[in-house]
Amino acid sequence: MKRRSLASVLLLPALLSVASCSRLQHHFFGHTTTRHGTLTIVPAIGPAGTAFTLNAGGFRPGEAMTFEVDVPNHPRFVGPSHTAGADGKVMSTYTPLAGDPTGDYPVKAVGNRGTQATAHLTVVAH
Repeated sequence: MKRRSLASVLLLPALLSVASCSRLQHHFFGHTTTRHGTLTIVPAIGPAGTAFTLNAGGFRPGEAMTFEVDVPNHPRFVGPSHTAGADGKVMSTYTPLAGDPTGDYPVKAVGNRGTQATAHLTVVAH
């Protein structure tokens, strides 16, 4: 019995130091957990040339974020950086160019403090 209590006394500080190290690593190396925001696109469907409005929400006030659009068979489009307002919202537009392919375009809103949201828009033929 004395061995167990001595082992417990010796292991407890070691376990606490491991937990604090992970907090330090989290703080200094920028690791964040994913936080789920919202993303709506209006209209959801339209031909190339349509100005799709991207409405993101649930971001932390002041959180920097970008919109990423996966154009079928093309490199991913990453838009300019935006800053979430005090209400955690960001609005922007994405306009597919003439000649961009028809199909499903996954869109992601990605914040620098771990907030992410996804939605889709669909480009159709004229």
